[in-house]
Amino acid sequence: MILNQAEQSSDETILYIYDPNSAKELLTQLEKIKEVPGDLTRAYRSALNVSYSKDTVATAVMSKRVLESILKNFLGEEVKGQNLSKQFEQLPEHVDLARPLQSLSQLAQPGSAFYQMLDLEKDIDQEMASLLMELLESLIEYLFVLPNKIEMLQQKLNQKLH
Repeated sequence: MILNQAEQSSDETILYIYDPNSAKELLTQLEKIKEVPGDLTRAYRSALNVSYSKDTVATAVMSKRVLESILKNFLGEEVKGQNLSKQFEQLPEHVDLARPLQSLSQLAQPGSAFYQMLDLEKDIDQEMASLLMELLESLIEYLFVLPNKIEMLQQKLNQKLH
């Protein structure tokens, strides 16, 4: 889809490309992470398959299975019989979402090699530059994109349901 935005002062045309395989990339990533339970990967694969086949009822059923599998992975068997709402309420008690940021704080302490590299006291190679860019992208996704995306999806779901 090409969108020409009139409010921009430039004559540039912005090209947006939707990649239908992007969801499959997540599946590939899930399959590579040892800690991801097999039932979650299977449920997600099934949800993808039924959504591609435009079976909306099966998509809803499989989406619930994916959510249940995610929550069971973090909450354990103690959640059996509880509704999804109660399970989501308990999730922050079992998942330390601040841990990735806290580990970065230790990496970036003054005097560390990472800190020296960022202060240009140490030279970096192309691989390190690529790793830095990947870290920046991940942080931006984690702190800005993902929370915003979840909030927008919640709003759209609420609008669609009411």
